Amino acid sequence: MTSTTTDLHTYGGWRRSRSLGLGSLDTRQTIMLLSAMLAPLLAGLLIGVRAAMLLAPAAVVVALLSVARRGGALVLDAGLAWVRWRWADWRTHTVALGQMVTPMPQRWDLPGVLAPTRLLDVEDPGRGRIGVVWNQRSGHMTATLLLSPAGALLADPATVNRQISNWGHLLASLADDTAIQHAAVTIELVPEPGTQLVDHVQGRLSPSAPQLAQQVIGELTAMAPRASAQVRARLSLTCDPSLGASSPREVPQAVAEVLRSLGGLTVSAAGAEVLRRASATDLIRIVRTAYDVDAEPVSAGWEKLRWADARPEHARDRYDHYQHDGSCSLSWVLLEAPRQRVSHDVLVSLLSPGQYRRRVTLTYRTLPRDVAGALLEQEVNAAAVREEYKRRTRRDPTARDRADASRAARAAIEEAHGAGLVQWSLYVTTTAPSRAELAQARREVEQAAGHARLKLRLAYGGQAAAFAVGLPCGVYPDEA
Repeated sequence: MTSTTTDLHTYGGWRRSRSLGLGSLDTRQTIMLLSAMLAPLLAGLLIGVRAAMLLAPAAVVVALLSVARRGGALVLDAGLAWVRWRWADWRTHTVALGQMVTPMPQRWDLPGVLAPTRLLDVEDPGRGRIGVVWNQRSGHMTATLLLSPAGALLADPATVNRQISNWGHLLASLADDTAIQHAAVTIELVPEPGTQLVDHVQGRLSPSAPQLAQQVIGELTAMAPRASAQVRARLSLTCDPSLGASSPREVPQAVAEVLRSLGGLTVSAAGAEVLRRASATDLIRIVRTAYDVDAEPVSAGWEKLRWADARPEHARDRYDHYQHDGSCSLSWVLLEAPRQRVSHDVLVSLLSPGQYRRRVTLTYRTLPRDVAGALLEQEVNAAAVREEYKRRTRRDPTARDRADASRAARAAIEEAHGAGLVQWSLYVTTTAPSRAELAQARREVEQAAGHARLKLRLAYGGQAAAFAVGLPCGVYPDEA
């Protein structure tokens, strides 16, 4: 962290993990490229020139696939994603129908990567009922805190710096709890109709109030903006109870281990007040309204629903968008973080309400101390090998290579002094009422991401999975 003035700090130093490879290539790309180069040569030496000529076209294709990129992603990865999606679509695995229109009960409640989840409604002594999402395939359990962020736009620089420092300490402390696997912070922006303020005020006006007071209130509501939005924040913590201190074998003991980890989070010091721990009803409502936005205005009856009722009645995972209960959603994944150092409010444009419903999710995975040290040492060695390779080939390292090597070395030094290592990413989902409005919703998000100095990429072939990352169900992409 570097101080640009006595009050304002900037933040940066993040880098993409890079394995050992030639130049800018990673290990997989290097192996593919070398295999493509050596296969024809070995075939020519062992079999003959004709065999080498037959292998040459395939070798050229493999070599191109190992280096060619489109939209920031390898063409090979994009092709594999398309093939997997086409195979799933052909087997109708991209379509989900609700219980009301299926001929028999379903084995799972929710579609896609949420299929193995089960909602547990448990009692937390002194705090009431709490909902815990249990992934029966992985054994992980996820509990959620509903937050009320204080915001930093009107806070003084000293307060902002202190809150950011406390948030860093909170993330680093996750490595000290072996049961914690990952965490996710989600900011949800829900547009509201312009009549909500009027309805809210009219329902609270007293008939016996003075005429002047009623007139002033009426004029104020008439002059207020006709559109507004709710800003909701939540923190979901996913744990593997089997790795905890007590290693529980039964579900009640496993839930107690998760709640113990959740209680150890000092979120208030990071600038967000905890409203409450999300109940089973809260989780059902969050998931259900994400799939069916028309259910948003419903204010009663949620406590009567089960986990199976949170699923969409109809959903289809398209290659470039997700259709669910009359709405369409687009989801992006982070392609590249800002290269330069940024201020604390760099994400304000992305977290500001727009015309369409939006979810922004930051996922965090804090590595254990021993794993973090070994990984950073590996990253430093890989950077040194790339530098030595360029020196021997008499090629000057680029400015990006030098900056990446410097960040890798600095991260290793900071970890050696006790800092934690966090793997993080960002996911954005926007929902439009119809497919015709998806283009406008896409422009809105991509423009906001540009102002936030982020490069996003549509989650081609994985729209349903990226959609589920923003839900409080413990979905982590590397494990989905």
